[in-house]
Amino acid sequence: MGPILIQAVGFLLVILVAYLFKKRGMLKEQDGHILSKMIVYITLPAAIIVGFNGVAVNATFFLMIFLGFFSNVVLVVLGGVLWRKKSAVDQSLLMFGISGYNIGNFTMPFVQGFFPAAVPFIGSFDMGNSLMLAGGTTVAVEKMTGQNKEVLSLVRTLQKLLSSPPFTTYLIMLILALTGIALPDSVLNIVHLFSNANAFLSMFMIGLYLELQIDRSSLTTVAKILGFRYGCGAVLAAAFYFLLPLPQIVRTILVLLAFAPFASLSTINAIIFGNKSTKVGFLSSTSIIISLLIMTSILLFL
Repeated sequence: MGPILIQAVGFLLVILVAYLFKKRGMLKEQDGHILSKMIVYITLPAAIIVGFNGVAVNATFFLMIFLGFFSNVVLVVLGGVLWRKKSAVDQSLLMFGISGYNIGNFTMPFVQGFFPAAVPFIGSFDMGNSLMLAGGTTVAVEKMTGQNKEVLSLVRTLQKLLSSPPFTTYLIMLILALTGIALPDSVLNIVHLFSNANAFLSMFMIGLYLELQIDRSSLTTVAKILGFRYGCGAVLAAAFYFLLPLPQIVRTILVLLAFAPFASLSTINAIIFGNKSTKVGFLSSTSIIISLLIMTSILLFL
């Protein structure tokens, strides 16, 4: 119990320090863009390499890919149905807000501190999650809201996925695992230097992006979306834990993933669809805080 609380408090402190640095003018929100590039191109791929190296791939990995994809499909369609009578902009916000998981910048660094062996399972789930975030969710939102935007083709979606360093790293490490190839310790020792920085940089970036100001009219909308998101998360978590015949550690990981926060790419897409950046930013920030508290509680309980 002690290590879990210490790490959770440590993550909160890193987020708070970054937020205070921003408020005092020592750093700017734009500095988070630099950190995000360092994470996406260096530390997160390194963490994936360390976590995936030498694993024995089995049917569970492919099931996790399917669950990551299927969960997104169910939630984005549910969001479109629930707010079908609202404006296209509001409907799109619920569809983006209820689906999509922030795994690389939050869940991965949070969980790997407790369960290093969980990284391959989290990564497999994120591969399915990424398929939707990179284009599938946008196509579903366009279809259900009736907005006349260009529909992404399969080729463009694949190009977008393969241009993502984390997804490409997932794919390469999965192929290496399937062929039984493991990287030597001399290489891993160097990669560890980069992967060890992933958790700190991810939490610090979140702190720089943290937005805690919102107008009162938008607060009600955000509260409803968060209620839908975490209510659906609870249902998915129960289904994952009690219905799937999987090992305890995998079911625990799935429960944690069900409560992962609002995805970074969903934030961008929600704004593109006409939602206010302050509203979406507050939604994303609040989601991170709520997820941190819920996931810490789950780890303490399970």
